[in-house]
Amino acid sequence: MGVVGAILVGLADYVTGAEFVISIFYLIPIALVAWLVSRRAGIMISLWCAFLAFVADFPAGQVYSVPTIPYWNTAMLLGMFLIVTYALSSLREAQERRQELEQFIVHDLRSPLANAISGLETMQDLGVETLDATQKSLLEMCLVSCNRMLTLINSLLDLAHLESRQMPLQCERVGVSDVVEQSLLHVSVWARRNHVGLAHQMAAEVETVYADRTLVMRVLVNLLGNAIKFSPANSLITVQVSPKETGWAVFSVADQGRGMPQEWATKVFDKFVQVDAHKAGRGVGSGLGLTFCREAVEAQGGRIWVESEPDHGTTVIFTLPTQPSSLAKR
Repeated sequence: MGVVGAILVGLADYVTGAEFVISIFYLIPIALVAWLVSRRAGIMISLWCAFLAFVADFPAGQVYSVPTIPYWNTAMLLGMFLIVTYALSSLREAQERRQELEQFIVHDLRSPLANAISGLETMQDLGVETLDATQKSLLEMCLVSCNRMLTLINSLLDLAHLESRQMPLQCERVGVSDVVEQSLLHVSVWARRNHVGLAHQMAAEVETVYADRTLVMRVLVNLLGNAIKFSPANSLITVQVSPKETGWAVFSVADQGRGMPQEWATKVFDKFVQVDAHKAGRGVGSGLGLTFCREAVEAQGGRIWVESEPDHGTTVIFTLPTQPSSLAKR
């Protein structure tokens, strides 16, 4: 691809002659190869582009005061090409090292956090009769916080794999009632501590979906956690499942929070949107949680969107196939 692109630019350089300078377009194949392939390949394409520019310069009929000027011009072009190659390849390597470091750190956090959760759950089971109300409340708070951290860590670990479509999916028939009830149970303590009610409404026509059970649960838990976070006390969060069309089911998580303007409803699935929202004085998004939800839903063939208005709550809706054929058509 880089070689073909360089040849096309070289031909254009030859045809346009000396009056039109198009040397900057050589940077397109150089940048693509340096970023997508490797530094060595970028250097090779840079040399090739410099040679093409040199060859295209001779038939143009340009008269120079000094015969060595074309060689000097070619050397200058090659220097620029190499600088771009080294800059882009170094940036790519730095990005890859940063991602590897993030994955390494986050992965190492998960094991001790899982051990802490296991210990807290054991203490909770053993202390049913011995702990007073304050101690039970503190224990619940620790469990809620640890589980929220574990959810975020899992999202961070899997987001890159989902974005690159490298995460293996275990798609099978998943019981809708079971996955919804398990998701609600997972966030029930958090909801109780925030004095938020949980409810579900499931249409009898939708018994199963063809999806990855673990991913569906994680999507629902992320959406429920986000809804709890921005729901006022004594409000209700409702999970609904209904048929959309042949072969598809619609899931929705609706809260009674303050909602958001439409301009933010189109951004909440972008990475780090919470940072921009806080700068604008709004509490929307949940860091990478909603980005994970989008990638997980789309990886299973569905789509996800938000319906919200200020002071009228927020509803996050996503679709999943009920048949393997529906997933294949997507």
